[in-house]
Amino acid sequence: MNKTIEAPQIAKEKGMTRLVFEDDFDSMDTIDLYGTGKEGYKWYTTRPFRAKPLDPDDIKLENSVLTVCNKEPTYNWGIATINPRTRVGFEFCKGVLEFRIRIPRPRANDKEAGETGVPAIWSFPSQKIYDIALEWIEPDWMEYWGDGYYTTTIHHSKRETMHAPHYYAAANWSGHRGPVAFTDGEWHTMTFLWDDGIIESWLDGEPAVKQTYYDGKDPEPMVKFTVGDYQDDVYKPLNTVAQALILGGSWCNPLEIDWIRVWQK
Repeated sequence: MNKTIEAPQIAKEKGMTRLVFEDDFDSMDTIDLYGTGKEGYKWYTTRPFRAKPLDPDDIKLENSVLTVCNKEPTYNWGIATINPRTRVGFEFCKGVLEFRIRIPRPRANDKEAGETGVPAIWSFPSQKIYDIALEWIEPDWMEYWGDGYYTTTIHHSKRETMHAPHYYAAANWSGHRGPVAFTDGEWHTMTFLWDDGIIESWLDGEPAVKQTYYDGKDPEPMVKFTVGDYQDDVYKPLNTVAQALILGGSWCNPLEIDWIRVWQK
């Protein structure tokens, strides 16, 4: 990381000016295209839970823009910053995440042939990637659902034993259209602050989503919805569980990304 990249204003205000991860997608050399699992890559195509590795043809690089367009259903898992087999790669807990993306076309209808996912940038904890966690947080930073509409969702999930069914509770679901719709085909920058007990975001510099979490009491504003039969405390796992970054899209609904960065204290 020899280049000088200025931290966004919120990162400066929070003292999070140490650039710990970045990719301008100037080369495919940052991607472990053929699943070697070796150290030194920023992105890995090997996927967990016995899923097939990403086909190298499912990602394209042109003019320093990476396009993620999975052919098969993958739960929006295209490439990730961790290799689940060799357990090497990048993960982070708290910081400022920022990326510049474009949605090149309106979202395909679910009934359209080939519909296999939505453009998404999200995170998943390494311990769950290795399938050894009974409780985990999944921050879905951006999932695009069509008509300019995207969501930022923080999922809190538990199961009683390694073999028990999953029990889910979503701690936050905040839909936001922002000052412009993603269907305009233009580039947009999204910035996220993840700090002790808070998730806050901006779309093209305009405030978008903000929620504060507390130890032992309800978040503010209150949870938008709950799936499952419980609503549990998200404060501790949100502040302590390290996450890998994941990029996803599909052939019908590709994600284009110009760059991505993470700053920490």
